[in-house]
Amino acid sequence: MNPLTASPRPRPSLPRLAAALILAGCALSAQADASRAPHTPLCASGQPAASPRDHDHHDEADRALSVAALTDDGRLVCFNEKQPRKARVIGAVNGLQVDTRLVGIDYRVQDGLLYGVGDAGGVYTLDTTSAVATLVNRIGPALEGTRFGVDFNPAADRLRIVSNTGQNLRHNVNAGGVTLTDGALNYTAGTPALGVVGAAYTNNDLSATTTATTLFVLDAALDQVALQSPPNAGSLVSTGKLTLDASALSGFDIHSSVRDGVTRGNRALVTTVGADGVAILHKLDLLTGKATPRGALPAGIVVIDIAVPLYQD
Repeated sequence: MNPLTASPRPRPSLPRLAAALILAGCALSAQADASRAPHTPLCASGQPAASPRDHDHHDEADRALSVAALTDDGRLVCFNEKQPRKARVIGAVNGLQVDTRLVGIDYRVQDGLLYGVGDAGGVYTLDTTSAVATLVNRIGPALEGTRFGVDFNPAADRLRIVSNTGQNLRHNVNAGGVTLTDGALNYTAGTPALGVVGAAYTNNDLSATTTATTLFVLDAALDQVALQSPPNAGSLVSTGKLTLDASALSGFDIHSSVRDGVTRGNRALVTTVGADGVAILHKLDLLTGKATPRGALPAGIVVIDIAVPLYQD
């Protein structure tokens, strides 16, 4: 085509051009808003990251985690760590057999599923979209106490159950699994520990057998964080005094940031319920006991335990 003789292309009219620019601007604005909006909490574990991702340079503390919570009236709830006030009720836990309610929940590293422990010793998997409970097996000894800590040991793949009576159990959730009664919770010189209300392990990855894991507990009677080591002996050593009302503790869990199958960082979260019945989420320093408030949940959602889904990186 001869550029000197070719007819010029018609130019778009100003109104049409303006409309196109407006539509493009709206699309860009929508994309920007979507990128700024906190992710919708799904409360289902992700998949282990095989290699570093684009956002690996961000600090673990900057990531907003999804958190599952169990309420005092038997509901399963999900919320975003940075916006707990927008908690979403999944539903009332249903499908319990013999048990009348759940006393604690946790995610299991080996399969990524959410498990719950019933007041009569039933161990269940929980559907995080419907709150349906499916019986897996039962804990042997009767549970003792009114407050419990429930958490999976990622290295041994055993469910640890501790209580405010000093009870210290280790349970195998696999078919035919048995429950072992370990040494009662105690401090130096055999002083009984009668205030433990929460438990959580670090390094929640499938390499924990080689990288090790540590069990922390929260003592509401002595207002402190303690290391349970060795876990089977029930021996406790204080690591820091809590900076919140420990009598109101209602949930505790540790999230591990995992890369190439190995934990790169751990973050502890805890919930409290005040005299007004409002649950508040805090970030917790396990070595000092310092608690930093993250926000309050809606009125009427009285939390008794929390569990953080795995692999949210």
